[in-house]
Amino acid sequence: MRKFFNKNPYLMFLLPGIIVYSVFVVYPILSAGYISFFQWNGYGPKEYVGLQNYKDLFTNSNLMSQLGNALKNCLTIFFLSVIIMMPIQIIMAYTIHSKARGSSFFQVAVFSPQFISTPVIVFIFTLLFDGSFGIVNKVLRETGFGNLARPWMGIPEYGIYVIWFMMTWAGMGVGMVYFIGAMKMISGEMIESAYVDGAGFWKRLWYIVIPQIKGTIFNLILTSYIISMTIFDFNYILGGSGGGISGSVDTLALMFYRTAFGENSPLGGKVSVNAMGMGTTIACVLFLMVFVVAICQIVLMFRTKKED
Repeated sequence: MRKFFNKNPYLMFLLPGIIVYSVFVVYPILSAGYISFFQWNGYGPKEYVGLQNYKDLFTNSNLMSQLGNALKNCLTIFFLSVIIMMPIQIIMAYTIHSKARGSSFFQVAVFSPQFISTPVIVFIFTLLFDGSFGIVNKVLRETGFGNLARPWMGIPEYGIYVIWFMMTWAGMGVGMVYFIGAMKMISGEMIESAYVDGAGFWKRLWYIVIPQIKGTIFNLILTSYIISMTIFDFNYILGGSGGGISGSVDTLALMFYRTAFGENSPLGGKVSVNAMGMGTTIACVLFLMVFVVAICQIVLMFRTKKED
C-alpha cells in the first residue's frame, strides 16, 4: 500500500475527497436504487418486488397523473429560465463588462438577493402579489390597467409562473456573474476592433461575445435544467407538500417527499406500507431524467468544442 501511494502521491490528496463524496453522494444513490426494488414503509422488514414499483408508477392512474403534472411544471420553469432569464443575464453581464456608468452598483444590486433566505423571498412576493393590498395590483390600477389586476396567489394557472418569477429574481445574479467571468476571457482587442469598425452594442454582443461564451451557456443551460427538475423549497413553502391548489406548483421533488413520508400512498391515500419503496422509485426516475440529459449535453458540448 505504501509503495502504491509513493508511486502515486497525488492520490493521497484525492483520497479524503473521494471518501466524503462516496459516503454522502455515491452511497445514497446506490442505496436508493436498491430500496426501489422493495416494498418498504421505511422501517421493519423489506419485501423484494423487483420492478413492480416502477410498473406501478407508470400504470397507476393517480401516480401517473401526479407525475405528468409535476414534470410539466418542472419543464415550464426550465424553458422559461432558458428562453427569458438567460438572455437577460447575458445582456446585463455584457453591460457590466462594458463598464457602463453605475455598473458596479448594478452588479451588487442584482446579486444581493442571494443573501436573502427562501422563506423571506416567498413572504416578500406573497405581499407583492396579494390580491387585496399587493403592490402589483395597486400599480396596475393606478396606471389604468385595473382590468389586469388578479388575485395572483389564488389562481392555480398562475402558480408556477409566480414560482418562476421568484426564482428568477433570486437567481438572476448568479448566472450573470458566470457570464461576466466568461466575458473577461475574451480578447479585448477583438471587441475594440469591432467597435472601431462601427459595430454597435448588439452586433458586438451577437457576433463576438456570444460565440465566445458558448461553453458557459451550455453549462448554465444544464444547471438550469438540474435546478428546475429538483426545485423544492419555493414550491413547498408556497403550496405545501400537496403542491398547491390542484397541484398548480407541484414538482417531482415534492411528489417524492409526500410519497416517501406519508401524505400520499401509491393509491392516493395516507400512510402506505410501500411509502419508502415508491418514494425511492420516484427519486430514481428523477435521477435518471437529470443524469441522462446531463450526459447528452456534456457529450454535445465536447463535440462542439472539437469542431471549433
